[in-house]
Amino acid sequence: MRSLWREILLETLLGYVSWSLCHGLAPMIYYFPLQTLELTGLEGFGIAFLSPIFLTINPFWKLVNKKWMLTLLRIITVGSIASFQAPNAKLRLVVLALGVSSSLIVQAVTWWTGSGLQRYLRTWGFLLGQILLLVLRIWYTSLNPVWSYQMSNRVMLTLSAIATLDRISTDGDCSKPEGKKTSQAANGMACGPHWSLAGAAFGSLMFLTHWIFGEVSLVSRWAVSGHPHPGPDPNPFGGAILLSLVSGLMLSTCSWFPGTSLTWWVTGASSAVGLLYLPTWAAAFSGCVLALFTASMWPLVLGHLINSGSSPGKTMTIAMIFYLLDTFFCAWCTAFKFVPGGVYARERSDVLLGTVMLIIGLNMLFGPKKSFEFLLQTKNSPKVLFRRSEKYMKLFLCLLVGVGLLGLGLRHQAYERKLGKRAPATEVSAAIWPLRFGYDNEGWSSLERSAQLLNHTGADFITILESDASKPFIGNNDLTMWLGEKLGFYTDFGPSTRDHTWGIMVLSRYPIVRSEHHLLPSPEGEIAPAITLTVNVSDKLVDFVVTHFGNHEDDLDRKLQAIAVSKLLKSSSNQVIFLGYITSAPGSRDYRQLIEHGNVKDIDSTDQDRWCEYIMYRGLIRLGYARISHAELSDSEIQIAKFGIPDDPINYRDNQKVVTDHREVPEKIHFSPRFGSYKEGHNYENNHHFHMSTPKYFL
Repeated sequence: MRSLWREILLETLLGYVSWSLCHGLAPMIYYFPLQTLELTGLEGFGIAFLSPIFLTINPFWKLVNKKWMLTLLRIITVGSIASFQAPNAKLRLVVLALGVSSSLIVQAVTWWTGSGLQRYLRTWGFLLGQILLLVLRIWYTSLNPVWSYQMSNRVMLTLSAIATLDRISTDGDCSKPEGKKTSQAANGMACGPHWSLAGAAFGSLMFLTHWIFGEVSLVSRWAVSGHPHPGPDPNPFGGAILLSLVSGLMLSTCSWFPGTSLTWWVTGASSAVGLLYLPTWAAAFSGCVLALFTASMWPLVLGHLINSGSSPGKTMTIAMIFYLLDTFFCAWCTAFKFVPGGVYARERSDVLLGTVMLIIGLNMLFGPKKSFEFLLQTKNSPKVLFRRSEKYMKLFLCLLVGVGLLGLGLRHQAYERKLGKRAPATEVSAAIWPLRFGYDNEGWSSLERSAQLLNHTGADFITILESDASKPFIGNNDLTMWLGEKLGFYTDFGPSTRDHTWGIMVLSRYPIVRSEHHLLPSPEGEIAPAITLTVNVSDKLVDFVVTHFGNHEDDLDRKLQAIAVSKLLKSSSNQVIFLGYITSAPGSRDYRQLIEHGNVKDIDSTDQDRWCEYIMYRGLIRLGYARISHAELSDSEIQIAKFGIPDDPINYRDNQKVVTDHREVPEKIHFSPRFGSYKEGHNYENNHHFHMSTPKYFL
């Protein structure tokens, strides 16, 4: 056997590729219905996960075991990383789906053939690849580098190609299974769980890992609440999740660890319930325990999977059916308004999580109690190499943890240095923008360009709608953390991702004193979120109310939501700014409800060509108002307003005169010249420019 270190490193890199392809396909599929708000038929590309079904055909199984065919499949797998370089989203989807299909077939062939030690290293490489993915996402602030930047994609493609070429040279040695098992190992295999249960457990565990532990900050977003007690911040708390996952993998190798006991399953199930229902730190602690449980299950489930006494095709097909069903059900829980049968899945993450935990529990209780290493040992497998491999992998896990924690620490220090650098001011600017989960209108990541755009606006307070990308079918990305660290803003995110909204992100140059997350009445349509905040703007407290109403078609929802938000506005302080996505026209019933019963004023009541985004205020002096075209970065423009903060919110005079010549107002309240000058009508050019008869200034 060649250098164990080399084998572990190469298999880990290939494991990372497998996980990255799996993580990348669902968001690519989701992009298309995101554009139309209905199913497009391209969801059918999810069938790529069912490619192992071909392995149930005996001639096909024999074919893929031939070295030339396995070589071709490996090349297709690693080549699909280049899908990120594709000229359009549809071609990228096709190439990525082909890569996922090939990857799963390669996994089935290599996990079920070869010597016991080779299979041991390959399966553990898959697990180490998941940890490597988490560490890389730490260094790239929640993003998977292979799907985020052109340069990192090329680097990963090159490294993966090198690893693949090395594996191709060894596949001839792996294509034939090793000799007969020892009598003990054979007995362990004979008493293995039924292949369908083993497959279901693997698919369920794979989904659970992707859903909640696909990125170390996700648990914090499940446990989040309002300020001043928002729960654990993703950085540095993500380090606790990383430690828990690695500890779970290490514990699974200990002979004394009760990994197959009913007590351990009850512990895991209880932690799942805690994460779903408990508040802030209690939920976060539950998440750590669930991470420990989830990781400890991986060697056990993998051992049951490849020793289930059935063909790889049948077992892996069942696994991927469960993974696919879990992923679609997860999407249905939030997108229930736009999909058939959505009413039955509405907000039922409890059913999903409960089912996943039950399947894992049945597998661990009724499967063999032998260790993963024992199940793979044969007469010709030297035990010393297994023990040495385990030692090296533990050392490698420790190295990965150290690198991950270092990344979190350096990021935290850099973020802390950026905060609170704004000079004292008597004016405040506020902006609203639907981000569309960090994808532009062509399906590519928009975060870097979005950060530049938001920075150029000069806004002090920004509410970002459609920002909860922590779901597996959107990418498992923490956009709030990414933009907050990139721009040096204080942040708030809510409601919790477990509340099934599309999310609201708040970015503020000034400290957030307190906030509260709200779920607005939504009896018919998608769940509408809102956040009320108090921000300390140069020692003056200003309230903000931000919200995202439901769809225009759900009239009852909009009516009830407008009533609820008007009450929030009315109960706010004398100085309040409202930033909302209303899905109603100016002068409509819902608009009047907010104005009249919320006791606020429209920033520009003469602007009748609006539909969704509105800025309103009370107790402040309006200074300016602008609309900036989206230039295909999203499907909606940015609206921004500037306000003066009066010393006396009761006795002051608001500005009434409207001017469009910036030379008539002081320079300090000018909007950024980067967006051009006053422009009437829509800006149809592919650049960010003022439009719709803005900017306007008030005197």
